[in-house]
Amino acid sequence: LVLAGGSRALCLAGNAGMASGGMGDVLSGVIGALLAQGLDARAAARLGTVLHSSAADRAAQQVGTTALLAGDLLPVLGALLR
Repeated sequence: LVLAGGSRALCLAGNAGMASGGMGDVLSGVIGALLAQGLDARAAARLGTVLHSSAADRAAQQVGTTALLAGDLLPVLGALLR
């Protein structure tokens, strides 16, 4: 659930493997990078959440949700952004 600027959005992507150390750091880094590129806070929060969750889903297909680490998202995020 993304709450930003008085609006709500529901992200349906993501998995239980995201409940591990460092995942919030990756999410905040993605959102911060989007803000630095000029997106407004609402758009950055929504897009960042979808990118982060989608990357986690793709990474989990490769390593499983039990072994998923925050670092596993980095190469997938790059691929999603290309």
